[in-house]
Amino acid sequence: MRKYQTVIILITALLFSACCHQKTKAINAENENLNYAGSKFHNNYIWGGAMNLAWNELIESFTGEPITLYTEDESALKTLHCLNNPVFTKNDIDEASYYVKSGYGQKTVDLINQECRAKFPDKTIADLQLKLADKDIISYAYFLKQIEYEIAFKKQAINFSDKKVQGFTSDSESYSNVYIVDYENDDKFLLALKLKDNQDQIFLAKGYPMDKPDEVLKMLKTKAPANEKADFIPGTVMNRKDLFQAPVLHLDYERSYNEMLDKKIKNQKLAGYQIALMQEIIKFDMDEKGARVENEAIIGMITSTNPNAYKPKHLILDEPYWVIMKRANSNNPYFILGVGDTKLMQTSD
Repeated sequence: MRKYQTVIILITALLFSACCHQKTKAINAENENLNYAGSKFHNNYIWGGAMNLAWNELIESFTGEPITLYTEDESALKTLHCLNNPVFTKNDIDEASYYVKSGYGQKTVDLINQECRAKFPDKTIADLQLKLADKDIISYAYFLKQIEYEIAFKKQAINFSDKKVQGFTSDSESYSNVYIVDYENDDKFLLALKLKDNQDQIFLAKGYPMDKPDEVLKMLKTKAPANEKADFIPGTVMNRKDLFQAPVLHLDYERSYNEMLDKKIKNQKLAGYQIALMQEIIKFDMDEKGARVENEAIIGMITSTNPNAYKPKHLILDEPYWVIMKRANSNNPYFILGVGDTKLMQTSD
C-alpha cells in the first residue's frame, strides 16, 4: 500500500466587504486554478499570496495585459505562467488586511514605508531600504492576518516524526474548537478549528501528498467550499473522547525569485525594463492560542537592464502536514505551509 506523508493545511478565509459581495464560482475540473508558485524550505512547502498581489498590481498599473519576458529559461517561464494566472487576488482577502502600491522612483518607496506602517503598526517586517532612480519601478504588496481560537488549547509536548517538540492539545473545553470535515482514519483527516472571528478559517489536513498542495486543496474546495454565512463552520464537532494534538510552529522565511532576475520585459508599455529585484518575506506562528501570518512581496524593475462501537479518533499532527489560510467566502487561500520536518518547531525537554 502506498503511504502518503501527512499534511496540515491552515486556511484563513476572508469575507468580502459589504460593498463588493460576489457570487462564488462553482469549482470544477475546467475552471480550477492550482498555479501555486510555492517553494521549499528544508522539507517544508511554503506559499503566500503577496507576490500574486504585487504582480497583479504591475499588470493593472503598467501593462494592462499579462507580462511577457525575453527568456527561454524553463524555471522563469513556469513562474511567469503562475503569476500571469493568479490563484489569489484582492477579492480573496479583506481590504483591512492588505496594502498594495506601485509607482516610480524613491518617492514611491518612501510613500510605501509611510503608508504601510501607518496602516499596520504591528508590522514586524522592516521598512524598505531601497534607493531607486526616478525611472525605476517598484510594485509592493503586504498582508497581515491574526486569528484566535474560540477557546485556547492546552500546552503539551508532542512527538512529531519521533522527535519531541513543543505543542498543544485538546481538553474538556477546547475540544469544541475542533470540527471534523473529513475523516478516513487516524492517518488521514481534514479538520477546521473554530475561531473567535469566523470570517477567517483555519484548516489542518493530515495524510495527503506533501510535494505540492493540489490534492488537499481540491479536497478542501469539495468539503468546505466558500460560504457567505458569517457563523458557518464546516464539519461536525469532534467527540469528547477524541484526541487532538498539534505542534507549535514558527517560520521566518525569505525568498528571492532568482529565476526571474535580469529578465527583460517584452510588453511595449514596459519596453527597456528588466526585473532587478523580486523577493518576499513570510513570517508565520501557530500555537495554543491562535495563528499569525505576515507576508511581504517586492518587485523592482530598472531600465534595461465508521464502526458500530465508537472508537475515539486520534487527530494528532505528528507527521508532515499542511497549513492553509483563507477567507470564509473565498476558495482561494492567501497562505499555504507544508510542514515536512521539525525545522519550524522548538524541541521540548
